[in-house]
Amino acid sequence: MTKSGKKGPQQGSSDPELGDLSARLKELSGRIAAERSERAESAKPPTSMQSTSDYARGYKLVSEFAAGTLVGGLIGYGIDWLFGTLPFGLIIFLLLGFGAGFLNLARAANRVPPPQERLNTNPPPKAAFDDDDEED
Repeated sequence: MTKSGKKGPQQGSSDPELGDLSARLKELSGRIAAERSERAESAKPPTSMQSTSDYARGYKLVSEFAAGTLVGGLIGYGIDWLFGTLPFGLIIFLLLGFGAGFLNLARAANRVPPPQERLNTNPPPKAAFDDDDEED
């Protein structure tokens, strides 16, 4: 018993304040759980970057570019060595290797689709058949 002669809230009583508090507590618990699951979803890395780190992806892109340029330069030097035209084949094939390296770089970064996908996406329009041109 308290000093005023009233007993404190009992378990079986239906006090409106306690009912409201328990409903608010359940609502707050639900909101906290929803926020935690939302944060867990946003913390996951994108699917394209889950398997490789940023450094590995950077090294892959640099090696794609360097390999294209190096192969172009070696082919140009080989052609110059065979035919005795030293600077011309090297310059031409070095530029071609640079272009190929840049294209490989763009493909590795998923910026340019492979050629078969580019060619099959927009088929040419079909020619219209005109019956008026045929006269028997």
